[in-house]
Amino acid sequence: AETMDDGDAIGAEWRTAPLWNIGLTAGVAGGEAYLHDGRAQTLEEAILWHGGEGEAAKESFRTLSATDRADLITFLRSL
Repeated sequence: AETMDDGDAIGAEWRTAPLWNIGLTAGVAGGEAYLHDGRAQTLEEAILWHGGEGEAAKESFRTLSATDRADLITFLRSL
């Protein structure tokens, strides 16, 4: 994404969508699609594919136990 321009935004200026109602994504949209281009099919993929400013959060998520990861995803879906 860092090299892809879109309208007036340069590649480094992608807008992060808010997390509110993220749990409705699958039901409303008919499937899950995350990141600016919809290439992540799960919340876990969306988290793990981040870099740059999101690198530290990605690494924190990566080091969680499977149970803690599942709990975090459940929480995100509840928003």
